[in-house]
Amino acid sequence: MSTPTIARSMVAREGREMQRYAPSGARLVAGVVALSPDKTKVLLVSSTARQDKFVLPKGGFETDEPMPEDAAMREAWEEGGIIGRISRPLGVIDDPRPPKVFVADVAGGGIVPPRAEYYFFEMEIEKELDKWPESERRIRKWATYKEAMSGLINRPELIEALNRSSIIKS
Repeated sequence: MSTPTIARSMVAREGREMQRYAPSGARLVAGVVALSPDKTKVLLVSSTARQDKFVLPKGGFETDEPMPEDAAMREAWEEGGIIGRISRPLGVIDDPRPPKVFVADVAGGGIVPPRAEYYFFEMEIEKELDKWPESERRIRKWATYKEAMSGLINRPELIEALNRSSIIKS
């Protein structure tokens, strides 16, 4: 799989002005499962809301990005300070959590769309830099499968992405 070429800025994007949404209304999000070369560890980044909670690098798929891979690589750089190549897609995962704001869908028979649709990709890291756009507000750490699973316990969509990756699960 070819890796998109992205311009790397030292300023992280913020806001949702350029956010893409699915026809269902779900926010489109792209992210990476970045593995160590021996596939025994995954890179996690701290949440901006709570430095003691860790997530996979991910964020909004924006209108100026032709493919979700472009957004995933940008997010890997902005949140984790990593550069690499996408080795394979991990598919689309719906966010199983209830919407933050409930909107009655009378015409649609009460079906509520997912909060987000996640496009995840496995990533081979080529560089891990000391300074990156969010290095002042995020901590990154390498975790084994077991450590990552216990840290992502309340995020089933992130666990699903990790389970779809080729991380060694022992």
